[in-house]
Amino acid sequence: MPTTNNAASNTKNIWPKLITFSFIVLVIVIAVSLLPRGFSQDLSVVGQGTNAVVLVHDGNILQSTDTMAAMNAVRDDFEQHVAFIVADINTPEGKRFADNHGFGPAALAFFAANGEQLQILYSEQTSESLQRHLNTIFNYNY
Repeated sequence: MPTTNNAASNTKNIWPKLITFSFIVLVIVIAVSLLPRGFSQDLSVVGQGTNAVVLVHDGNILQSTDTMAAMNAVRDDFEQHVAFIVADINTPEGKRFADNHGFGPAALAFFAANGEQLQILYSEQTSESLQRHLNTIFNYNY
């Protein structure tokens, strides 16, 4: 008889632990889903059939970081039509890309689907100004 009571007691004790564990897992899943997505650094996409915006990023320059935040803000509206790419100037690939095109840090370059450079901006962008530039340069209406 005492064995039956212990089994029932153990079953009752596991529910609060299971609920607590499930709650913690749920909080972790929600937190991870809210983290910002990273940007592609695949520069080979430029000229491969998709319009592209390339930020020559230097994390030490506030203008570059602010422009990246603006890119992140408009990405959901445009990502089906435009590839958002970051060329980190502190990596060999990013440095090579910037040097080959003559871009300085914080440059925001717009490329047509065929790889033609359409425009380059060096001014800090807000989400509103970047949206205007994307609509104007690529003839979108978002």
